[in-house]
Amino acid sequence: MVTASTRVPAANPAGVSPSARVGDLWGGLAAMLVALPAAVAYGVLVYSAIDPALAGQGALYGILGAAALGIVTPVIGRTPALITAPCAPAAAVLTGLAVELVSSGVAVGRVPALLALTAGLAGALQLLFGVLRGGRFIKYIPYRWSTATSPASA
Repeated sequence: MVTASTRVPAANPAGVSPSARVGDLWGGLAAMLVALPAAVAYGVLVYSAIDPALAGQGALYGILGAAALGIVTPVIGRTPALITAPCAPAAAVLTGLAVELVSSGVAVGRVPALLALTAGLAGALQLLFGVLRGGRFIKYIPYRWSTATSPASA
């Protein structure tokens, strides 16, 4: 039952003060200033491995990927304060896979689709681990190992 004391005014449906919204805006801009150059760099890195002539295309796809992350994550995320950013280890793995695919004779036009399929399957595995509550197994990984490898991969 909603009473007069629990109603949120219609002008501010989220119940967030204007100063908090300004802070959120500045926080979002700061996150963008970090994520966008990294996304461009990682896109250039991966696409240059396919063919150096595709570096510009990689920069464009890096920007589009960062924009997609910025739009999709708040929509499906379950936490109110979530910032996404490109991942250096993922770019390194995709670059290595791109080099391997090109050197094994896969047509250059098919490599981006295979990389997208690889990234999609990795995401599906992460969702599966989340549904199966796989995070509870972190307690079996030694603390020293996890603290040593996490910063090294970033």
